[in-house]
Amino acid sequence: MKKRIIILAVLVVLLIGGVVVGVYANGNSAKDNETKTTAKKTTSTPKKTTDTKKAEPTKDSVTDDKGVVTKGSSDVEKNAPAKSNGNSNDSGSSTDTSTPAFSLSATGFKTSNVSSVLGGTVTTTYLSSSPSFEKIFEYLTIEVNQYKVEHVVGANKSVSASNPESYLANKNGYVITLDISIKNTSSKDKMYKADQITLVGANEFVGGSLDNFVPSNFHLIGSKADPNIFTAGKTARGLLTFTMTEDVYNDLAADSKIGVPNPDKFDASVSASNAGDDVVASFPVK
Repeated sequence: MKKRIIILAVLVVLLIGGVVVGVYANGNSAKDNETKTTAKKTTSTPKKTTDTKKAEPTKDSVTDDKGVVTKGSSDVEKNAPAKSNGNSNDSGSSTDTSTPAFSLSATGFKTSNVSSVLGGTVTTTYLSSSPSFEKIFEYLTIEVNQYKVEHVVGANKSVSASNPESYLANKNGYVITLDISIKNTSSKDKMYKADQITLVGANEFVGGSLDNFVPSNFHLIGSKADPNIFTAGKTARGLLTFTMTEDVYNDLAADSKIGVPNPDKFDASVSASNAGDDVVASFPVK
């Protein structure tokens, strides 16, 4: 009887111990699962945040053709770089230091058409940016809108001997460029040879050229049919140049004048005896 009681007691003890161990094990397992779940959530959260931050700059910025990123609207048209008018004072914008193209504007006229042909050092020594000569003849009005004097030193480019511009090749000298307008105020086309305008000095004179150092877009052309025939009621504008050595320039500078032929000389209907006088006027070049 005592043996049965002892055996029964031992079984009860073992049974109670198994239940306790099972409960403890289940508790630890639950905690482990909870820890793993928490760790998994914690790991996935930064990934989601990183993706959101990465997408925002793409949506809210625009890169222009200079690589500048503009924050704000993603509308490319609104963020496109503004066209520069050359007068911007924005310290954050890039500055274009290149030489402007030649033109008949006050700024463009300063650009040299001589240096690219002759090389060396070309310096503008005299500049008149406002109208300096005007003569109203019976049918034509001739005006010098602006002009400049350029000094060429150490010309070093090769220029073909057949090219009239080679006169100053490998030499020092001067080129004077006039911006001229010729207006025909009559009802008929009129002839005029602007290359017969001259610069007159104390002892020397220099004839003009409608081609030397003149870009094709700035030739003085009266009409398509004939550059010397000026269309009725129209104004033609272009360049006239004078090329000279330093000695000739120094002679001109001492007492410079401009000689402008009277249009009557080119009008076959006007006799030589009835032709008007040429005009000679002071024209400083220094």
